[in-house]
Amino acid sequence: MKKIIYMAVVFWHGISFSQNNTHKIAIDDNGLGKQFPDCMMSGSVCNLFPTGANPKLSVANAFKTGEISFSIEIKKTAISEEKQIAILGKLLKNINNGESVFFSITAPFIVEKSFLQLLEISPSNNIITVGNYPIEITAEYIIIKLSLSDH
Repeated sequence: MKKIIYMAVVFWHGISFSQNNTHKIAIDDNGLGKQFPDCMMSGSVCNLFPTGANPKLSVANAFKTGEISFSIEIKKTAISEEKQIAILGKLLKNINNGESVFFSITAPFIVEKSFLQLLEISPSNNIITVGNYPIEITAEYIIIKLSLSDH
């Protein structure tokens, strides 16, 4: 009986560790949101590049979620009201529980191949197409769920 309980604990620990051990890279979040002066294009993403900072201490991170998809998480405590409007379309405080929120890509965006390689995503297809991409709002983060075109 003790052996069964021990194996269950080891198995559970392995599962929980692997779920919390997502490979993340710290990114500069200033390239997100169409209302920023440093944004050189009309779309809502200007650039995605790693900062080299520790992801645990970073304001924004990116991580792989599938073979052609990744997410960007931004700490809610570090996001200005201006940036909230640029990314969410309105202030966080004005978003109701359960409300669907989307991040709008208004022009095809080419993701740097080196960025995709850091996320361990094949750089053979590096375009995020025009569309609305879901945003998940958690207690700590705003998570933008992006995917590359499948062709």
